[in-house]
Amino acid sequence: MEQQTIKRTTSNDKDFQLLIKQLDHELWNELQEDQATYDQYNKVPDLNTVVLVYVNDQPAASGCFKKYNADTVEVKRMFVVKEHRGKGLSKTILAGLEDWAMEQGFKYALLETSIHFIPATTLYKKSGYTIIPNYDQYKGLEESVCMKKDLTASEFRELQGIEYFDFEEDFVEENMRCIPIIVRFKMDAAGIKLKLTEWSKFKRDERIQLAVLPASTSEEAKLYNNYLSQLIEKYTNNKATELTINTKPDWGNLQSIPGMLAEKAKEFNLEITKEKWSSLTNLQRFALLKLCRPGHENKNFPKAIKEFGLI
Repeated sequence: MEQQTIKRTTSNDKDFQLLIKQLDHELWNELQEDQATYDQYNKVPDLNTVVLVYVNDQPAASGCFKKYNADTVEVKRMFVVKEHRGKGLSKTILAGLEDWAMEQGFKYALLETSIHFIPATTLYKKSGYTIIPNYDQYKGLEESVCMKKDLTASEFRELQGIEYFDFEEDFVEENMRCIPIIVRFKMDAAGIKLKLTEWSKFKRDERIQLAVLPASTSEEAKLYNNYLSQLIEKYTNNKATELTINTKPDWGNLQSIPGMLAEKAKEFNLEITKEKWSSLTNLQRFALLKLCRPGHENKNFPKAIKEFGLI
């Protein structure tokens, strides 16, 4: 079984330089005389923001970013060795670069690729990048495709297989994106507590795993609890806080409207009938009850009832 490891390093790293030589060789073979124009824009000397992925201790993929302006980075030198393509290494590199950029306070990422590199363009689109007018040196170059991503947007927005609500894009506290509703729902089912400071330490793939892992049966909930407990201990050296599992939560009662929700709805001259209540998904009902509670998310209640079609 292949073992993958990721490493943060600099442009002086010999493995990075080895991969860049391979990348440039492929670009010259692919683009030929056009590469003479682009080669001058690909130089990345003295960078301290390089990410490498190793497969069985051998360098297999690379990427880096450099500061573009006060709130934006430019992603450069994305490359995967031929024999390791199709394994998701490009996605791993890109996510690693984005996480690093966000840690440094950047909000946006730019990049440029070629119209001939369709797999690359597809990867970037799936990763949340949108095509923009060519910038700076790429203006007027018809072979170039320039793209941009808002790094502050949630990684759950385009994630398939889960419920994620538009109003959750506003879930930011102390410059940290909050725990999504789907994860809180599963934490309740698994009987475990998670603090925002703990959540913010997790890597992107770990956060996504917490969103997609099932927790609907007792066995699934137990496995979910174990996985989250291990993450908390890994990043904090502390044991996770266990919670009593409510076997009859209010969101699961379709026969009556919880009093807390009915009172909150009155503030908006809204009456939620049993028919409307029962037509919602489990997660929607769970979310409404969470949004009734005092706190920073309280302002999202009117956005939620609109998004759920209650007004």
